[in-house]
Amino acid sequence: MNQLQHLKELSHIFDSTHNGVSIIDETGTVIVYNRAAGMMLDKDPDEMLGRFIGDIFPNAWEDLEKILKNGMPQIGKKITLGNSTIVANRTPILEDQQVVGVISVFQDISEYENIAHQLESYKKLNKQLNATINSSFDGLWICDHEGKVVQVNKASERINDIKAEQVVGKRMETLIREGMIDRSVTLEVLNNRTGVTIIQNLKNGKQILVTGNPVFDDHGKIYLVVVNERDITNLNKLRNELAESKALVSRYRSELSLMDKQTSLLSEAVIRSETMHKVLNRCMKVTQVDSTVLIQGETGVGKGFFARLIHRASPRNEGPFIRVDCGAIPETLIESELFGYEKGAFTGARTSGKLGHFEMAEGGTLFLDEVGELPFSIQVKLLRFIEDNEVVPIGGTIPKTIDTRIIAATNNDLKNMVEKKRFRSDLFYRLNVVPIEIPPLRERLEDILSLVHFFLQRFNQKCSTKKTIHPRVLDRICEYSWPGNIRELANLVEHLIVLSPNECISVEDLPSHLQKVDLRGPHNVTKQGWNLREEVEKTQKGIIIKALKTFGSKRKAAGPLGIHHSTLVRKVKQYGIDSGASQRFGA
Repeated sequence: MNQLQHLKELSHIFDSTHNGVSIIDETGTVIVYNRAAGMMLDKDPDEMLGRFIGDIFPNAWEDLEKILKNGMPQIGKKITLGNSTIVANRTPILEDQQVVGVISVFQDISEYENIAHQLESYKKLNKQLNATINSSFDGLWICDHEGKVVQVNKASERINDIKAEQVVGKRMETLIREGMIDRSVTLEVLNNRTGVTIIQNLKNGKQILVTGNPVFDDHGKIYLVVVNERDITNLNKLRNELAESKALVSRYRSELSLMDKQTSLLSEAVIRSETMHKVLNRCMKVTQVDSTVLIQGETGVGKGFFARLIHRASPRNEGPFIRVDCGAIPETLIESELFGYEKGAFTGARTSGKLGHFEMAEGGTLFLDEVGELPFSIQVKLLRFIEDNEVVPIGGTIPKTIDTRIIAATNNDLKNMVEKKRFRSDLFYRLNVVPIEIPPLRERLEDILSLVHFFLQRFNQKCSTKKTIHPRVLDRICEYSWPGNIRELANLVEHLIVLSPNECISVEDLPSHLQKVDLRGPHNVTKQGWNLREEVEKTQKGIIIKALKTFGSKRKAAGPLGIHHSTLVRKVKQYGIDSGASQRFGA
């Protein structure tokens, strides 16, 4: 006799059990279904026998089919039927190690669940209430209608330096007589039948703010008084700590914002050489202070870029950035341009007066490019501003205090100019608080290829082209001495993109001075010439003379040289280039 047949014959025994029992064979056919199962699942046992379980309970069949296939029992399966919850244990029936059926035993646990749920709810509610009372930072006292202490929380123990067992069960009158408190808010609440707030002095010297509130029953009688107390000293301490925390959070937020801003700005700099990384780090260090910065370097090295970078990374970044080319303003106008003038200050002045660049840069940064070109009279007024933050407009008598940061730049040797009495020494030392020296491009060859790639992308985008550069062209570019520095390099790349006929820029597309074999010949420093400044001046002088001869005038030569016309005029004067030759070349 096989297992299933034997179980089927025991069906009358299954009918006697309180638990529901059902058995299916390997095809899902019901062979046993007792009375308890019929009552729980509301199915007549006589109608269930011999039927496919999936037709009656499709969801149950999904689980039972899995057991038939894998032989794994399913224990504690919860089934919700209406308001009832049934737990089923389903076990495979094995015969010769083969699953031949599944027996399910289930029980209605709805009543047990309801009782357990209610009990658990009461426990949870009580636990939550106690946790809430004891987690409160404020002290809590609960007294009955006679003023007897029912409960105190942990905070009250801390505030009053007591243990709960010392006061629970005692009347408030007793605690007053023992000197624990000087007056009781509970007694005042019972007398007044309303909420009361008082200042209470404890025997440990603390002063606390106490508020008592009555709790009424259904008949309008007070049956509880709930008292809240807070140490005023701790409250003041907490207020101070909160203010400090807010200040700290604000500072951290500001520092993080600054770090993000600086990271974003640094990504704009095309830098590979160690020397320029040091320059960049020095610039970042001065962003958070208002110290005067003096940026020195040859024409075209990027002094203006770094001045703007310092401004954008500083707390003044929301303010204006005003750039003034000191060498480009006529000497007769420079004072009015920088310091402004009052109405009617001189003939031809605006009737409303005019703001100077110092006032225009209020709250921001004033960048004085080519500061070495300032006349002596203006140097005096600039010195006064740096020392006192005050300017006096032309025609004015009352100094104006202005919040403006000064960043100066020059391609001249200011120290040498001081020695030659061409620049005020006191102004030089006030400007040179944070000196930043930007090396020429020929001294940082590591940056050249990165800059070429950067300008190639920029001008390809600007000109809607996709031109590339032949490696031989890059070799020539790297061998060149770049007297015009980055500005000259940018002009060259734009020139090549605009004029080269092919998609790939070749050596033949280069200007003639870059196609020569000995590119460095006239610009190299000889072994005998180790004075960098003198050799640079010689190199610049030779290039200027050659450019003047080639292009015929200073105005025409300024563009190819990559400098402003006024700058070229100053350099012709600075290097003492023959005045007769200068006249032949024209303005």
